[in-house]
Amino acid sequence: MTLSFDMDNGLIGVPDIACNTDTIEMRFKTKKKFTGKIYVQGHYNNPECRVDYGQTAMDGHPIGGIKLNHGACDMDRQRMIAPEGMQFSTVIVISFHPLFITKTDRAFHIKCLYRETVQTVNSQLEVSSLPTESIAHDMPMPICTYTIRKDEIDGPILKYARVGDQVVHRWECDNPSYGLLVHSCYVEDGQGEKQMVIDENGCHTDRMVLGDPTYVEALNIAYRESYVFKFADRVGIRFQCEIRLCVKEAGGCNGITPPLCFEEVKGDWVMGDNSTIHTVAKRNARARAPTNNTIAADLISQYVYVLDADSESSNGIRLDKLIGSLDEASVDALSRICLSSSTFTAVLTIFVLIFVLATSLVLCVYYKYLRVKTLPMDQKRRISSSALVFT
Repeated sequence: MTLSFDMDNGLIGVPDIACNTDTIEMRFKTKKKFTGKIYVQGHYNNPECRVDYGQTAMDGHPIGGIKLNHGACDMDRQRMIAPEGMQFSTVIVISFHPLFITKTDRAFHIKCLYRETVQTVNSQLEVSSLPTESIAHDMPMPICTYTIRKDEIDGPILKYARVGDQVVHRWECDNPSYGLLVHSCYVEDGQGEKQMVIDENGCHTDRMVLGDPTYVEALNIAYRESYVFKFADRVGIRFQCEIRLCVKEAGGCNGITPPLCFEEVKGDWVMGDNSTIHTVAKRNARARAPTNNTIAADLISQYVYVLDADSESSNGIRLDKLIGSLDEASVDALSRICLSSSTFTAVLTIFVLIFVLATSLVLCVYYKYLRVKTLPMDQKRRISSSALVFT
């Protein structure tokens, strides 16, 4: 099988996105025949998440594309607050080479927001009365975020880490009129595997992974220190949590947040007959108040690339430079060749010496040729006869 690839190929314009009722579709045009592949990032090996154009017919300039059902290929499903609705998002890669990632490839983060509509039906009875003046005040909806910070709560947002590094998980809503409850949190590997770390009550499931969130007095920020971990044979992790918002005015958050989480308490009770009874008090949380006046939403943290604790970068290369190419939609294969400064200097010196010697040899031969060419004919004959006698 012959694999053709044209480095001059590329996209024409911006891909067209169609947010359908049950699917998300992306279509695009290319300069030349598209013989590459389209796939969902992290799911290349899943045939349902990849479209391969390497075997298509050679007629005209095709319009490439891919169609995905909602929730397929680990598509993110996120309840949004402002604007209110349901958002589906995924990352789609357009690769022009049949086998490899090259500098012409592109990656697009596709987001489709389906807004919720509320219809109110009024039945009005006209009765003569005093005219009334209506005064309306809408409290702005907050913008909420979930970030993983380096070392401390106000530290830089983390992108790369090693197993065992200290981090701080931070959930925040920018409107102090609302309180938040963090619950139902999962850690994901980006390829379909996930594990619950905070339960539906807002309490941890495994303190070794992530403890109970701590809430500030204003109740609009929660945080928790932890140490970096990852799934086996995976390059990174991210977290997804559900939050519940409540209006703090008139005690609207009482009984909702913060949750009361009780640890497992193990102890020994000594009875009158000196016998010992081992007891375990199960961990639980207080029951939350009815949630009719609360708002539910989903928050997703940034993806964090994680190296093993014993991994070392060669020649002292920083971690962010070592894997920084993962952030780029296009990767230049030539940039993978790395030389230390001493090796580069030695190689450069050798090439310079070879060039100087070759240039000197060519000039020397050319100079001798010019000298012989400018001599009189009788001297040329003597040089030729001398050369014959010498041989």
